[in-house]
Amino acid sequence: MTLLTIGIEQLVQWRYGVVAALGFTLLVWGVRTENATRTGIGGLLLIGPALSPGT
Repeated sequence: MTLLTIGIEQLVQWRYGVVAALGFTLLVWGVRTENATRTGIGGLLLIGPALSPGT
Protein backbone atom coordinates (compact mmCIF):
# COMPACT_ATOMS: atom_id res chain seq x y z
CA MET A 1 0.00 0.00 0.00
CA THR A 2 2.84 2.38 0.82
CA LEU A 3 4.51 1.85 -2.55
CA LEU A 4 1.22 2.50 -4.31
CA THR A 5 0.75 5.74 -2.38
CA ILE A 6 4.29 6.88 -3.20
CA GLY A 7 3.77 6.01 -6.87
CA ILE A 8 0.53 7.96 -7.08
CA GLU A 9 2.12 10.91 -5.28
CA GLN A 10 4.99 10.96 -7.79
CA LEU A 11 2.54 10.83 -10.69
CA VAL A 12 0.54 13.73 -9.25
CA GLN A 13 3.72 15.73 -8.66
CA TRP A 14 4.93 15.10 -12.21
CA ARG A 15 1.58 16.07 -13.72
CA TYR A 16 0.43 18.93 -11.48
CA GLY A 17 3.45 20.07 -9.48
CA VAL A 18 4.58 20.25 -5.90
CA VAL A 19 1.41 21.91 -4.57
CA ALA A 20 -0.75 19.02 -5.77
CA ALA A 21 1.69 16.50 -4.31
CA LEU A 22 1.49 18.28 -0.96
CA GLY A 23 -2.31 18.26 -1.26
CA PHE A 24 -2.34 14.54 -2.01
CA THR A 25 -0.08 13.86 0.96
CA LEU A 26 -2.30 15.88 3.31
CA LEU A 27 -5.41 14.21 1.90
CA VAL A 28 -4.07 10.69 2.47
CA TRP A 29 -2.70 11.61 5.89
CA GLY A 30 -6.03 13.18 6.89
CA VAL A 31 -8.03 10.15 5.79
CA ARG A 32 -5.73 7.75 7.63
CA THR A 33 -5.86 9.77 10.88
CA GLU A 34 -9.56 10.67 10.41
CA ASN A 35 -8.73 14.38 10.60
CA ALA A 36 -11.30 16.39 8.65
CA THR A 37 -9.28 19.61 8.64
CA ARG A 38 -6.21 17.96 7.13
CA THR A 39 -8.35 16.12 4.60
CA GLY A 40 -10.14 19.32 3.57
CA ILE A 41 -6.95 21.32 3.14
CA GLY A 42 -5.38 18.48 1.18
CA GLY A 43 -8.43 18.28 -1.07
CA LEU A 44 -8.36 22.00 -1.78
CA LEU A 45 -4.65 21.93 -2.56
CA LEU A 46 -5.19 18.97 -4.86
CA ILE A 47 -8.09 20.53 -6.75
CA GLY A 48 -6.43 23.95 -7.23
CA PRO A 49 -3.74 22.97 -9.76
CA ALA A 50 -6.14 20.68 -11.62
CA LEU A 51 -8.61 23.51 -12.22
CA SER A 52 -6.15 26.30 -12.96
CA PRO A 53 -5.66 27.19 -16.63
CA GLY A 54 -2.27 26.14 -17.83
CA THR A 55 -0.32 24.48 -20.57
